Amino acid sequence: MVRFVVGLALGLVAVGDAHGQVRARDRQESPDRGRLEERFRQRLASVMRERLSLTDEQLRKLGEVNSRFEGDRRSLLREDVAIRREMRRVLHPDSTATDAVVEDLLDRHLRVERRRLELFEQEQRELRQFLSPVQRAKYIGMQEQLRRQMDEMRERRGGPPPDGPIGPGMRRPRRPGA
Repeated sequence: MVRFVVGLALGLVAVGDAHGQVRARDRQESPDRGRLEERFRQRLASVMRERLSLTDEQLRKLGEVNSRFEGDRRSLLREDVAIRREMRRVLHPDSTATDAVVEDLLDRHLRVERRRLELFEQEQRELRQFLSPVQRAKYIGMQEQLRRQMDEMRERRGGPPPDGPIGPGMRRPRRPGA
C-alpha cells in the first residue's frame, strides 16, 4: 500500500522536478515537507482504497505495478520536456531554425507519444490481472484528476503546466489514461 502511494506521489513530484518547479535543495530546506508528504500519501491511500473498493492485496499489487512503470514514465516525461523546450526555442520569432530541425523535433515528439501509449497499454494489461474494468477506469480518472490538480497548483505558483505548448498556440493532447 505504502509503496503504491509513494510511487504515485514521487511520480507527481517528478513532474514538478522535470519542469524546474521543485529543486532538491528546496525540499531539504523545508522541515515540514516530509510530514506533509506523509499525510498526502496516507490520505491518497485511503481515498484510493475507498473509491476503488480495493482489497489489501489489490492495493499491494497496484503499488508493485506502479513501481515497475515509474522509471519509464519519468524517462518519457524528461524526454518530452526536453523536446518541448527545444521546440519553443526553435519556434521563437528570433530563431533561424530550419524545417528539418522542426521536422526532427516533431518526429521525436511523436515517438515519445507512441512509447507513452505502449507503456499505458502494458500497464493496463498488468492491471487487468487483478482490477476489474470499473476499478481500472476509476483509477485512470483519479490519476487524471490528480494531475490536473497538480497542474493547477503549478500554474498558481507561476510555472507552466507539464503538458504545455510545444510551440506557439499548440497544446499536446492528454496522455492516454491521463
